[in-house]
Amino acid sequence: MGLPFKEDEDFRKHNQMASESAVEDLRQFIDDVEAYDASIADLQRDKKDCFTMIKAKGYNVKALRRLLADRKKNAGEEKEMREVIEQYKNLLL
Repeated sequence: MGLPFKEDEDFRKHNQMASESAVEDLRQFIDDVEAYDASIADLQRDKKDCFTMIKAKGYNVKALRRLLADRKKNAGEEKEMREVIEQYKNLLL
């Protein structure tokens, strides 16, 4: 059994204002997320166009994608990975 709540006019007004505020917050959050999604879609389209131009100029897109992925890695991680790969090469050769 729950506790009884106040049922006066001030309490109802307070609840109504709180609900309206929550609705406004939610609408704003939804608007923001939709705007971010639109921005992301625009950026993805721009990126695709850039790769189309790269390909049209005769560059190897696959190699450039690999280069971009490598550049994203932490320099320390990359150095460590190269050392491990070099050790594996030495063991196998």
